[in-house]
Amino acid sequence: MSKKIICFYPSIKKGTNHFLYNLSTLLENDNDIECWSYKEIKKSSPKKLFDANIYHLNWFDQSITFFSFLKRLYFLLFLKIKNKKIIWTIHNIEPHLKQPKYNFILRELLIRFSDKIHIMNSDSENIVYLRKVKFKTVWIPHGDYFNSYPESTINIYQRYQISSKKKIILFLGAILPYKNVDVLIEAYQKAFRLIEECPVLLICGKTELDFYKEKIKTLINGDKNIIYDPKFIIDEEMAAYLRNATILVAPYSYKSALNSGTVPLAFSYGKTIICPDIPYVKDVLKESNCLYSYHYDNPFQHKEKLVEAFLEFYSDLKDSIRFWDKEKKATLYMERHSWKAHQKDWISLYKDL
Repeated sequence: MSKKIICFYPSIKKGTNHFLYNLSTLLENDNDIECWSYKEIKKSSPKKLFDANIYHLNWFDQSITFFSFLKRLYFLLFLKIKNKKIIWTIHNIEPHLKQPKYNFILRELLIRFSDKIHIMNSDSENIVYLRKVKFKTVWIPHGDYFNSYPESTINIYQRYQISSKKKIILFLGAILPYKNVDVLIEAYQKAFRLIEECPVLLICGKTELDFYKEKIKTLINGDKNIIYDPKFIIDEEMAAYLRNATILVAPYSYKSALNSGTVPLAFSYGKTIICPDIPYVKDVLKESNCLYSYHYDNPFQHKEKLVEAFLEFYSDLKDSIRFWDKEKKATLYMERHSWKAHQKDWISLYKDL
């Protein structure tokens, strides 16, 4: 029996996207499935580009230029003409950065053409544009990051000259306005301004928007307890940051964030996290009290609720049993929802087509 070939857009190449790499690795453990990478097939064997059985599209409705929009439109229409099976994974409610209006066309065609729409949290099926196609949605949660990064001997305390007595609150990942790093800094300063032995806030991640980089530097204003490193963290060093952190923080905006890769990343390394109750977090809370969650209704309230979350975390540090309990629960939650734990669900997603 011939293998079922799944072509993933944009790429499953290791180091480009851990989500798609881990998913394709899981699927290829099944002898009946072969995984292709759109970008790599297009470069090496373009004639085979339409030879796969199923096309799994990710971030497809987020073209930046009109030319890239036309290329994606052509590809999607050609898939439909050739009667190819299409799966679309929804990562965000809407793109994190302002996008050209013509991307709306791609989204509408994806809704219409997709045979299945993969969602990573239960609330996603209630998104306005999905309400009429609930019969297409399939819920499988985000997988783990166990062993996704090589171990590293780098000492983060030495790299940033942090006292060994200090705890580290870590923010990592690409820094964009929707991640509310400005709110994070203001909330941290308010929460810990009167605490002498306060944790260090370490903010690390590539910041491409110059105006936002300058805003962050202005808000820090020489605060010695806040360290800002606006550079990309390479895979070979990621584990060191995660191992040295006491806790992670991700103050996302409700406007675009449905899911979070940072939450399962933290859990996979035995860490808990401070994060608003975005849909993915709501699913976690239904099952386990393993993180510090909060809800806000406006930007001002976001800062105040984040202050409260910081103080709850700091209080738990003094009673370390409560804090360790959250860390233990976080690890257990991730084990229950690892890639391997949902292997049958993932394989079924493709084989049912």
